[in-house]
Parts: sequence; structure tokens; C-alpha cells
Amino acid sequence: MSLTTTLSAEQWQHDHFIVHTSKAGYLAQSISAVLGYPIIPIIHKKFSDGECYYRIAIPERTSLVGRDVVVVSSIVDDQELLEVVRIGGELAELGTKRRIFVIPYLMYSTMERAVHPGEVVTCKSTVRMLCGIPSSGLGNLFMLMDLHTSGIIHYFEGTVQAMELYAESTLEQAIAENIDFSEPVIFGSADLGRPLWVETFANHFGVGIAFIRKSRSFEDTHVIGEPIGDVKGKHIVIYDDLTRSAGSLIKACNAYLDNGAVKVTAVVTHLSLIDDDVVQKVIDSRIDRVIATNSNVRSQMDAVKKSKKFIICDISPVFAKQIRACLNNNND
Repeated sequence: MSLTTTLSAEQWQHDHFIVHTSKAGYLAQSISAVLGYPIIPIIHKKFSDGECYYRIAIPERTSLVGRDVVVVSSIVDDQELLEVVRIGGELAELGTKRRIFVIPYLMYSTMERAVHPGEVVTCKSTVRMLCGIPSSGLGNLFMLMDLHTSGIIHYFEGTVQAMELYAESTLEQAIAENIDFSEPVIFGSADLGRPLWVETFANHFGVGIAFIRKSRSFEDTHVIGEPIGDVKGKHIVIYDDLTRSAGSLIKACNAYLDNGAVKVTAVVTHLSLIDDDVVQKVIDSRIDRVIATNSNVRSQMDAVKKSKKFIICDISPVFAKQIRACLNNNND
């Protein structure tokens, strides 16, 4: 069976390639633009019974033998997870030398421990699935970003390698470009779960900090008491690693403003707003602007792109720099 690919004969001379899951094309394109690695298309089909078909668009069975492949995915749902596992497994079977999995967003990262008897630690079981991808040649390397807790990286076991990268420099640049530090500014939290990150940003810009104390349940998030710190007359820059419903951000924003702050900007690594209704809730809120990365495919929603409230930063250069270093490619 003949197969026409979008790669030219010249592109097939490369030693490094990129593939991506269904929802990560935007990120693969950005990384490819930085590194110059060709993107190999993957043919996807879904049958009426729900079964999925995949084919990596290579002209010959030996096309990838001894080559390095970067697999880009924003794992926002179980389908994306299964695609990573299936595509990664086939790449190993095709004789690739090394596989680098770029996963800036890892679903279930907030389910990293059990609180009640019988609770499944879903984050750990997800990582176990990733570790089960065949590790032939020089093996599998997983690159993640701003994990919800630092211990998640230690879930990766066996012959795989894993590293956590950080969006810190990307966000700091965006903050510097969009926040007026000639006026009183301090960094704040949406809860007490990110004090070190809040302190890191505050130290970088030489300003103070404030915190919000809250309780959380499955049904809702409740902010308790006044903010910790002097917020009167200040522009508060809230940092949180992840937001889905935006409930914590909006309630923290209201708490700061109700206690004398004059403006609130939210800074988020993983913008994972659930749907257009949640995006609209953020737009209608008292938050002045939201600075976030494109780690999650939901940062590409039309409602986000069309709103001036959102400033989306590209984290591709962070991954590209590390990929280049790992593949011993010193070309700029």
C-alpha cells in the first residue's frame, strides 16, 4: 500500500522528528518552528464502534530506525493519554533511537494522593501507564512542566527518565511586559498551596507578598477570613499553577479587592478552563487580566483568543532548549 506524506525527500534526511497527539498540533508546530525538526503526520480514524486507528505516516518500515522522535502531547483527557501510549509504543517498535515525550500538562496531577479509604491515586496510575511504554534503544525521556506537587516526578520508575521544566522565566518576562511596577504591586496567592512560588516571583521583582486562606470541598471553594498581608492600595498579582473552574482565582480576587486592593492580575501556568461558560465567567469577573502559558490545549479556545483579558505565553522555547541539549544538538 503506497502512502503519500507531507515530508519531502530532504526532510527525511533529518535525524530528529516530531509527532503529536490529536490535540497538541499547535504546540508541536511551535516547537518545530524553534528546532527546525520536521513533523511527521499521524493518520487518525475513529470507527462507528468507538475503536481508533492510528498510522504514523512513514514511507517505509525502516524510515525511523536509529532516529530520534519527539512526541508532543497536552494530556487533557484519557484519549490523549491513550494516544501517547499507543504512538509511543509503535515508535519503539519502529526502531527509533530515543523518544522524548513533551507533556507540559499532565491530567490528574491534583489526584496525587489518597485522602479517603479506597481512593485511587489516579495520577500515579496514569504515570504507570506512561512508564509502560516500551523503552528500546536509548530509552524514553519524559519532559513535564510545573507539576502540581514536586513528588509526582518520582512516580516515574523503571528504565525511563523524567524531568520537570519550569515556566518561571516565560511568566516573568510576560509579567515584566504587562505589569506597571512604578505603582504599588505585590504578589499574592489564591490559597496557601503555592507560597514558595509566590515568594519566588516576589523576590525576582523585589516586592512584597500576601496570601489567601481557604477551605475546599468537591462542591465548592470557600475563602475564609481576610487576606494575610497588607493589600490596601496595591495591585495584587495572584499566582496559581492550575485553574479549571476559575473559582479559586475569582474568589481570591474578590477577597483582595474587598479588603482594599485596587487591581488584581492572575498569573497561571496551566490555563485549563473547562468550557466557554467558564471563560465568560473569568471575562465577567473583577480580575483585570490573566497571564498564562499555552501548556494546555484549552488555552487555544476561541473565547480565550478573542478576549483581551487573556495574555497567552508560548512555552515552546523552554522545551526546545532542553530537547536540543538532550539530543546533543548545539546548533542555534
